[in-house]
Amino acid sequence: MHSDKMTDVSDTAPQAARADLYRELLRFPGCGDGITYVIGHRNPDSDSVGSAIAYAWLLNQVGIPAEAAIAGPVNAETAWALGQFDIPAPRIMSKAAGGRFVLVDHSAFSQAIDGMDHARIVGIVDHHGIGDVGTDERIFVRSAPTGAAASLVYAAYLECNVPVPGHIAKVLLMSILSDTRNMTRNVTALDRAACEAVTKFSGIQNTDALYLGMSSAIAKYDGMTDWEIFQTDFKAYEAGGIRFCIGDVNAFGEDAVREMVKRMQTVMRDHYDDLGFDLMYTIINNKGRDDSENMMYMVCWGDGAETLLRQMLCDDNGSHTFTFRKNLSRKSDVVPALTTALMRQQVVS
Repeated sequence: MHSDKMTDVSDTAPQAARADLYRELLRFPGCGDGITYVIGHRNPDSDSVGSAIAYAWLLNQVGIPAEAAIAGPVNAETAWALGQFDIPAPRIMSKAAGGRFVLVDHSAFSQAIDGMDHARIVGIVDHHGIGDVGTDERIFVRSAPTGAAASLVYAAYLECNVPVPGHIAKVLLMSILSDTRNMTRNVTALDRAACEAVTKFSGIQNTDALYLGMSSAIAKYDGMTDWEIFQTDFKAYEAGGIRFCIGDVNAFGEDAVREMVKRMQTVMRDHYDDLGFDLMYTIINNKGRDDSENMMYMVCWGDGAETLLRQMLCDDNGSHTFTFRKNLSRKSDVVPALTTALMRQQVVS
Protein backbone atom coordinates (compact mmCIF):
# COMPACT_ATOMS: atom_id res chain seq x y z
CA MET A 1 0.00 0.00 0.00
CA HIS A 2 1.15 3.54 -0.52
CA SER A 3 2.80 5.50 2.25
CA ASP A 4 1.31 8.72 3.57
CA LYS A 5 4.57 9.83 5.19
CA MET A 6 4.80 13.60 5.01
CA THR A 7 7.82 15.71 4.19
CA ASP A 8 9.05 18.30 6.64
CA VAL A 9 7.89 21.82 5.88
CA SER A 10 8.87 24.66 8.22
CA ASP A 11 5.90 26.70 9.32
CA THR A 12 7.39 30.10 9.97
CA ALA A 13 5.01 33.01 10.34
CA PRO A 14 5.98 34.72 7.05
CA GLN A 15 5.67 31.43 5.16
CA ALA A 16 2.29 30.71 6.72
CA ALA A 17 1.09 34.20 5.83
CA ARG A 18 2.13 33.77 2.21
CA ALA A 19 0.45 30.37 2.12
CA ASP A 20 -2.80 31.91 3.33
CA LEU A 21 -2.69 34.33 0.40
CA TYR A 22 -2.20 31.55 -2.14
CA ARG A 23 -4.86 29.36 -0.55
CA GLU A 24 -7.33 32.22 -0.78
CA LEU A 25 -6.67 32.50 -4.52
CA LEU A 26 -7.85 28.91 -4.98
CA ARG A 27 -11.17 29.54 -3.27
CA PHE A 28 -14.31 30.40 -5.20
CA PRO A 29 -17.93 31.11 -4.19
CA GLY A 30 -19.52 27.94 -2.85
CA CYS A 31 -16.24 26.00 -2.87
CA GLY A 32 -17.21 24.26 0.37
CA ASP A 33 -20.54 23.05 -0.97
CA GLY A 34 -20.37 19.71 -2.75
CA ILE A 35 -17.54 18.15 -4.74
CA THR A 36 -15.27 19.88 -7.22
CA TYR A 37 -13.94 17.44 -9.80
CA VAL A 38 -10.37 17.75 -11.07
CA ILE A 39 -10.03 16.22 -14.51
CA GLY A 40 -7.58 16.04 -17.40
CA HIS A 41 -8.11 15.77 -21.14
CA ARG A 42 -9.66 13.05 -23.28
CA ASN A 43 -7.44 10.03 -23.94
CA PRO A 44 -5.67 10.63 -20.62
CA ASP A 45 -1.91 10.31 -20.40
CA SER A 46 0.22 10.02 -17.28
CA ASP A 47 0.57 13.78 -16.83
CA SER A 48 -3.17 14.43 -16.97
CA VAL A 49 -3.92 11.56 -14.57
CA GLY A 50 -1.16 12.32 -12.08
CA SER A 51 -1.89 16.05 -12.11
CA ALA A 52 -5.58 15.42 -11.44
CA ILE A 53 -4.83 13.10 -8.51
CA ALA A 54 -2.31 15.48 -6.97
CA TYR A 55 -4.32 18.69 -7.46
CA ALA A 56 -7.49 17.15 -6.04
CA TRP A 57 -5.54 16.06 -2.97
CA LEU A 58 -4.17 19.59 -2.58
CA LEU A 59 -7.63 21.16 -2.80
CA ASN A 60 -8.86 18.88 -0.05
CA GLN A 61 -5.96 19.95 2.17
CA VAL A 62 -6.89 23.63 1.81
CA GLY A 63 -10.55 23.02 2.62
CA ILE A 64 -12.08 22.53 -0.84
CA PRO A 65 -13.78 19.12 -1.16
CA ALA A 66 -12.43 17.65 -4.41
CA GLU A 67 -12.18 14.38 -6.30
CA ALA A 68 -9.88 13.41 -9.13
CA ALA A 69 -11.52 12.05 -12.29
CA ILE A 70 -10.32 10.93 -15.70
CA ALA A 71 -11.86 11.34 -19.14
CA GLY A 72 -11.36 7.72 -20.19
CA PRO A 73 -9.42 4.56 -19.31
CA VAL A 74 -5.77 5.07 -18.40
CA ASN A 75 -3.20 3.98 -20.96
CA ALA A 76 -0.78 1.10 -20.45
CA GLU A 77 2.02 3.35 -19.19
CA THR A 78 -0.14 4.94 -16.51
CA ALA A 79 -1.70 1.62 -15.53
CA TRP A 80 1.75 0.08 -15.08
CA ALA A 81 3.04 2.96 -12.95
CA LEU A 82 -0.08 3.15 -10.76
CA GLY A 83 0.16 -0.61 -10.30
CA GLN A 84 3.74 -0.26 -9.12
CA PHE A 85 2.62 2.41 -6.63
CA ASP A 86 -0.49 0.46 -5.53
CA ILE A 87 -2.57 3.55 -6.28
CA PRO A 88 -5.99 3.11 -7.94
CA ALA A 89 -6.90 5.08 -11.04
CA PRO A 90 -9.54 7.78 -10.54
CA ARG A 91 -13.06 7.06 -11.69
CA ILE A 92 -13.97 7.73 -15.31
CA MET A 93 -16.34 10.60 -16.13
CA SER A 94 -17.84 11.03 -19.59
CA LYS A 95 -20.37 13.84 -18.98
CA ALA A 96 -19.65 17.24 -17.46
CA ALA A 97 -22.93 19.18 -17.74
CA GLY A 98 -24.11 20.38 -14.34
CA GLY A 99 -20.84 19.57 -12.59
CA ARG A 100 -18.10 21.76 -11.14
CA PHE A 101 -14.56 21.29 -12.47
CA VAL A 102 -10.94 22.27 -12.34
CA LEU A 103 -9.28 21.41 -15.65
CA VAL A 104 -5.70 20.17 -15.63
CA ASP A 105 -3.39 19.62 -18.61
CA HIS A 106 -5.87 21.16 -21.09
CA SER A 107 -7.94 24.28 -21.69
CA ALA A 108 -9.82 23.50 -24.91
CA PHE A 109 -13.38 22.23 -25.20
CA SER A 110 -12.31 19.87 -28.00
CA GLN A 111 -10.13 18.01 -25.49
CA ALA A 112 -12.62 18.10 -22.61
CA ILE A 113 -15.34 15.58 -21.82
CA ASP A 114 -18.80 16.13 -23.31
CA GLY A 115 -20.86 18.91 -21.78
CA MET A 116 -17.96 20.90 -20.36
CA ASP A 117 -19.33 23.99 -22.11
CA HIS A 118 -22.41 23.61 -19.86
CA ALA A 119 -20.47 22.87 -16.66
CA ARG A 120 -19.10 25.26 -14.06
CA ILE A 121 -15.35 25.66 -14.56
CA VAL A 122 -13.66 27.08 -11.46
CA GLY A 123 -9.98 26.59 -12.25
CA ILE A 124 -7.43 25.68 -14.93
CA VAL A 125 -3.86 24.40 -14.56
CA ASP A 126 -2.23 23.86 -17.94
CA HIS A 127 1.09 23.99 -19.77
CA HIS A 128 -0.20 24.09 -23.35
CA GLY A 129 -1.26 27.09 -25.39
CA ILE A 130 -4.37 28.94 -24.20
CA GLY A 131 -7.44 27.06 -25.44
CA ASP A 132 -11.01 28.18 -26.04
CA VAL A 133 -12.44 27.30 -22.61
CA GLY A 134 -14.19 30.36 -21.22
CA THR A 135 -16.35 31.36 -18.30
CA ASP A 136 -17.94 34.55 -17.01
CA GLU A 137 -16.69 33.78 -13.50
CA ARG A 138 -13.41 35.05 -12.14
CA ILE A 139 -11.37 31.89 -11.68
CA PHE A 140 -7.85 30.79 -10.81
CA VAL A 141 -5.87 30.03 -13.98
CA ARG A 142 -2.25 28.97 -14.08
CA SER A 143 -0.60 28.53 -17.47
CA ALA A 144 3.14 28.31 -18.06
CA PRO A 145 5.37 26.57 -20.65
CA THR A 146 6.70 23.83 -18.38
CA GLY A 147 7.55 20.34 -19.54
CA ALA A 148 4.76 18.84 -17.44
CA ALA A 149 1.53 20.16 -15.96
CA ALA A 150 2.48 18.25 -12.82
CA SER A 151 5.34 20.69 -12.23
CA LEU A 152 2.78 23.50 -11.95
CA VAL A 153 0.81 21.38 -9.48
CA TYR A 154 3.96 20.90 -7.41
CA ALA A 155 4.47 24.68 -7.40
CA ALA A 156 0.96 25.05 -5.95
CA TYR A 157 1.94 22.75 -3.06
CA LEU A 158 4.92 24.99 -2.32
CA GLU A 159 2.85 28.15 -2.46
CA CYS A 160 0.12 26.78 -0.22
CA ASN A 161 2.72 25.32 2.19
CA VAL A 162 1.20 21.86 1.92
CA PRO A 163 3.58 18.92 2.46
CA VAL A 164 3.77 16.37 -0.36
CA PRO A 165 2.95 12.87 0.93
CA GLY A 166 4.71 9.85 -0.52
CA HIS A 167 1.87 8.58 -2.71
CA ILE A 168 1.30 12.04 -4.24
CA ALA A 169 5.03 12.43 -4.87
CA LYS A 170 4.94 9.16 -6.82
CA VAL A 171 2.15 10.24 -9.16
CA LEU A 172 3.80 13.63 -9.69
CA LEU A 173 7.06 11.86 -10.54
CA MET A 174 5.22 9.57 -12.97
CA SER A 175 3.71 12.62 -14.65
CA ILE A 176 6.92 14.61 -14.94
CA LEU A 177 9.02 11.71 -16.25
CA SER A 178 6.36 10.84 -18.82
CA ASP A 179 5.80 14.29 -20.28
CA THR A 180 9.49 15.27 -20.31
CA ARG A 181 10.62 11.86 -21.57
CA ASN A 182 12.77 11.23 -18.55
CA MET A 183 13.84 14.87 -18.27
CA THR A 184 15.14 15.12 -21.85
CA ARG A 185 12.48 17.30 -23.55
CA ASN A 186 11.06 20.78 -22.81
CA VAL A 187 12.64 20.77 -19.35
CA THR A 188 12.47 24.03 -17.38
CA ALA A 189 14.02 25.02 -14.07
CA LEU A 190 10.69 24.33 -12.39
CA ASP A 191 10.54 20.83 -13.90
CA ARG A 192 14.03 20.09 -12.58
CA ALA A 193 13.21 21.40 -9.11
CA ALA A 194 9.91 19.53 -9.02
CA CYS A 195 11.46 16.27 -10.24
CA GLU A 196 14.27 16.45 -7.69
CA ALA A 197 11.86 17.17 -4.84
CA VAL A 198 9.21 14.57 -5.62
CA THR A 199 11.87 11.93 -6.28
CA LYS A 200 13.14 12.51 -2.75
CA PHE A 201 9.66 12.54 -1.25
CA SER A 202 8.59 9.41 -3.14
CA GLY A 203 11.39 7.24 -1.84
CA ILE A 204 12.01 5.89 -5.37
CA GLN A 205 15.71 5.16 -5.75
CA ASN A 206 16.00 4.58 -9.50
CA THR A 207 13.96 6.93 -11.70
CA ASP A 208 15.58 5.55 -14.87
CA ALA A 209 14.22 2.09 -14.06
CA LEU A 210 10.79 3.59 -13.40
CA TYR A 211 10.81 5.39 -16.74
CA LEU A 212 12.03 2.27 -18.59
CA GLY A 213 9.17 0.26 -17.11
CA MET A 214 6.68 2.95 -18.15
CA SER A 215 8.13 3.14 -21.67
CA SER A 216 8.11 -0.62 -22.13
CA ALA A 217 4.50 -0.82 -21.00
CA ILE A 218 3.19 1.90 -23.29
CA ALA A 219 4.81 0.39 -26.38
CA LYS A 220 3.10 -3.00 -26.04
CA TYR A 221 -0.58 -2.31 -26.81
CA ASP A 222 -1.40 -5.92 -25.96
CA GLY A 223 -4.73 -7.11 -27.37
CA MET A 224 -5.56 -3.75 -29.00
CA THR A 225 -6.62 -3.17 -32.59
CA ASP A 226 -4.82 -0.58 -34.70
CA TRP A 227 -7.85 1.70 -34.41
CA GLU A 228 -7.75 1.41 -30.61
CA ILE A 229 -4.02 2.15 -30.63
CA PHE A 230 -4.59 5.31 -32.66
CA GLN A 231 -7.27 6.43 -30.22
CA THR A 232 -5.13 5.97 -27.10
CA ASP A 233 -3.54 9.42 -27.44
CA PHE A 234 -4.85 11.72 -30.13
CA LYS A 235 -5.95 15.31 -29.74
CA ALA A 236 -8.16 17.53 -31.87
CA TYR A 237 -7.33 21.10 -32.91
CA GLU A 238 -8.60 23.85 -35.19
CA ALA A 239 -6.76 26.71 -36.91
CA GLY A 240 -7.65 28.87 -39.88
CA GLY A 241 -10.99 27.11 -40.19
CA ILE A 242 -9.23 23.73 -40.61
CA ARG A 243 -9.88 20.88 -38.19
CA PHE A 244 -6.93 18.57 -37.60
CA CYS A 245 -5.89 15.88 -35.17
CA ILE A 246 -2.52 14.55 -34.05
CA GLY A 247 -2.13 11.06 -32.65
CA ASP A 248 0.89 9.95 -30.63
CA VAL A 249 1.80 6.26 -30.56
CA ASN A 250 4.82 4.22 -29.56
CA ALA A 251 6.82 1.24 -30.75
CA PHE A 252 9.88 -0.51 -29.37
CA GLY A 253 12.73 -0.85 -31.84
CA GLU A 254 13.29 0.15 -35.47
CA ASP A 255 11.47 -2.79 -37.07
CA ALA A 256 8.41 -2.22 -34.87
CA VAL A 257 8.45 1.49 -35.73
CA ARG A 258 8.44 0.83 -39.48
CA GLU A 259 5.55 -1.60 -39.05
CA MET A 260 3.64 0.91 -36.90
CA VAL A 261 4.12 3.59 -39.57
CA LYS A 262 2.29 1.40 -42.09
CA ARG A 263 -0.45 0.47 -39.63
CA MET A 264 -1.20 4.06 -38.57
CA GLN A 265 -1.23 5.26 -42.19
CA THR A 266 -3.83 2.58 -42.97
CA VAL A 267 -5.92 3.53 -39.91
CA MET A 268 -6.03 7.20 -40.89
CA ARG A 269 -6.92 6.37 -44.48
CA ASP A 270 -9.69 3.97 -43.45
CA HIS A 271 -11.23 6.30 -40.84
CA TYR A 272 -10.66 9.65 -42.53
CA ASP A 273 -14.27 10.07 -43.67
CA ASP A 274 -15.69 8.79 -40.36
CA LEU A 275 -13.83 11.21 -38.10
CA GLY A 276 -14.49 14.35 -40.15
CA PHE A 277 -11.08 16.00 -39.74
CA ASP A 278 -9.58 17.90 -42.66
CA LEU A 279 -6.06 16.77 -41.79
CA MET A 280 -4.82 13.82 -39.77
CA TYR A 281 -1.35 13.21 -38.35
CA THR A 282 0.25 10.54 -36.20
CA ILE A 283 3.59 10.75 -34.41
CA ILE A 284 5.40 7.43 -33.98
CA ASN A 285 7.97 7.36 -31.17
CA ASN A 286 10.70 4.74 -30.95
CA LYS A 287 10.73 3.75 -27.30
CA GLY A 288 13.64 1.41 -27.98
CA ARG A 289 15.84 4.27 -29.18
CA ASP A 290 18.01 6.39 -26.93
CA ASP A 291 16.36 9.81 -26.77
CA SER A 292 19.74 11.42 -27.40
CA GLU A 293 19.64 10.13 -30.99
CA ASN A 294 16.73 12.49 -31.68
CA MET A 295 14.51 10.94 -34.32
CA MET A 296 10.79 10.53 -34.71
CA TYR A 297 8.38 9.67 -37.51
CA MET A 298 5.10 11.20 -38.62
CA VAL A 299 2.47 9.94 -41.03
CA CYS A 300 -0.35 12.05 -42.38
CA TRP A 301 -3.59 11.92 -44.34
CA GLY A 302 -5.79 14.55 -45.96
CA ASP A 303 -5.56 17.09 -48.75
CA GLY A 304 -2.61 19.37 -48.04
CA ALA A 305 -1.35 17.43 -45.01
CA GLU A 306 1.99 16.61 -46.66
CA THR A 307 2.51 20.18 -47.87
CA LEU A 308 2.21 21.53 -44.34
CA LEU A 309 4.73 19.03 -42.97
CA ARG A 310 7.24 19.95 -45.68
CA GLN A 311 7.27 23.45 -44.25
CA MET A 312 8.77 21.96 -41.07
CA LEU A 313 12.34 20.65 -40.72
CA CYS A 314 11.98 17.08 -41.82
CA ASP A 315 12.92 14.51 -44.46
CA ASP A 316 10.12 13.42 -46.80
CA ASN A 317 10.21 9.64 -47.15
CA GLY A 318 7.26 9.53 -49.54
CA SER A 319 3.92 7.80 -49.10
CA HIS A 320 2.72 10.31 -46.50
CA THR A 321 5.68 9.46 -44.22
CA PHE A 322 8.17 11.91 -42.71
CA THR A 323 11.27 11.53 -40.53
CA PHE A 324 12.28 14.31 -38.15
CA ARG A 325 15.93 14.62 -37.22
CA LYS A 326 15.08 15.93 -33.82
CA ASN A 327 12.68 14.65 -31.20
CA LEU A 328 9.82 17.11 -31.49
CA SER A 329 7.08 17.68 -28.94
CA ARG A 330 3.47 17.64 -30.06
CA LYS A 331 2.46 20.48 -27.72
CA SER A 332 5.43 22.81 -28.12
CA ASP A 333 6.72 22.05 -31.64
CA VAL A 334 4.24 20.28 -33.92
CA VAL A 335 0.98 22.00 -32.94
CA PRO A 336 2.42 25.57 -33.02
CA ALA A 337 4.13 24.93 -36.39
CA LEU A 338 1.00 23.50 -38.00
CA THR A 339 -1.19 26.22 -36.51
CA THR A 340 1.11 28.94 -37.83
CA ALA A 341 1.14 27.38 -41.30
CA LEU A 342 -2.65 27.08 -41.39
CA MET A 343 -3.18 30.67 -40.22
CA ARG A 344 -0.69 31.90 -42.83
CA GLN A 345 -2.52 29.86 -45.43
CA GLN A 346 -5.79 31.49 -44.41
CA VAL A 347 -4.30 35.00 -44.76
CA VAL A 348 -2.89 34.24 -48.21
CA SER A 349 -6.18 32.81 -49.46
